[in-house]
Amino acid sequence: MKTNKKILRLPILAAIITIMVVSCGSMPNTKIYSLDIHYDVTKNELKPDIPIVIVIDSPRYLSQPFVAVRSNPYTLTILKYSKWQSPPATMVAEELKKALYSIGFFKDIRISIVAARQNSYSLKANLTRFEQFDEGGTAYGILSLDTDLLSPDGENLYHNAYAKRIALAGSDEYTALAEGLSAALKEVMDEIRAATAKAIIEKESKK
Repeated sequence: MKTNKKILRLPILAAIITIMVVSCGSMPNTKIYSLDIHYDVTKNELKPDIPIVIVIDSPRYLSQPFVAVRSNPYTLTILKYSKWQSPPATMVAEELKKALYSIGFFKDIRISIVAARQNSYSLKANLTRFEQFDEGGTAYGILSLDTDLLSPDGENLYHNAYAKRIALAGSDEYTALAEGLSAALKEVMDEIRAATAKAIIEKESKK
């Protein structure tokens, strides 16, 4: 009887293995997308000895690496097999760091969850949208970002709200989205660089 049970188990085991192989073979490949942004280093009258802390906030889904697609104002789809190289909130924080370094007068730039105001400037950023929006047969890259620059003594030197909507060309999965959001983020970072440099130069000149 023991031999018969073993014989009966073999077809069942073979079936399970076959199902697993077929399932694994039909799973789509995971694709990972990156941003590509470069900044020109600028020269300013201030010495490179100013510290600043970047603090970024975002909805929970933007702290995860998955690509997000909105098909209408009420529905957001988080894609399982299409991911960013890092969560959007992390990528934006790193781009802010690169953009601020390119100004030329920051010696220490840190990314933190809490703004440290003592002897340091703080750039608070709230990332609210970083996604694809499909509307009327056209795909758009959507970027929304608010920023506040605080001085070491707690003064709010500026508040800016940025909203970018870029039509996407091409159909190679979400490569067009990565290209579109790279372009949108570059525009925003250039504006933040200019506003930050202007505000800090004016603040430091009053000392």
